[in-house]
Amino acid sequence: MTTFTKWFLLTAVTGTGLYFAEAKGALTLIIENDRSYLSLLIMVLFVIMTLRVGQLSFRAGKAQKDEKRSLDNKAQLGWFTAEHFFSFGLLGTIIGLVLATGGSLDGAKPVSEIVAGLKAGLNTAFYTTICGIVFSILLQLQLLILKDGLKK
Repeated sequence: MTTFTKWFLLTAVTGTGLYFAEAKGALTLIIENDRSYLSLLIMVLFVIMTLRVGQLSFRAGKAQKDEKRSLDNKAQLGWFTAEHFFSFGLLGTIIGLVLATGGSLDGAKPVSEIVAGLKAGLNTAFYTTICGIVFSILLQLQLLILKDGLKK
């Protein structure tokens, strides 16, 4: 099986999973409840990098030894991006915790306002962390397929 075929199958399974997640409203829920918009940034970068890895995977099947080195160097941007998805998720966690605690714990406010502020901040914290971890793993799997194809 070619590198591109493996990449395509993984991408098809991922796309199907994301389709069913959106059919249940999960992606929309994440985007609407993430006040930092880092989850949306992670998703957009994931799509861009997936297309880039697909392009590199297609070229890997026909590449000679020198071109394989060049493709491997180009794949480093993908590894960098995948590592930073996790960092964006952690940044979103910190932003969410700041939103949750900043001003919403004022004793003069009604309990319902305090709870609403905590909920909004914690949603941001959890959703960005989930997106960072999940999309980092999915991109790393694609890059492992490409790396394996470039070794052959």
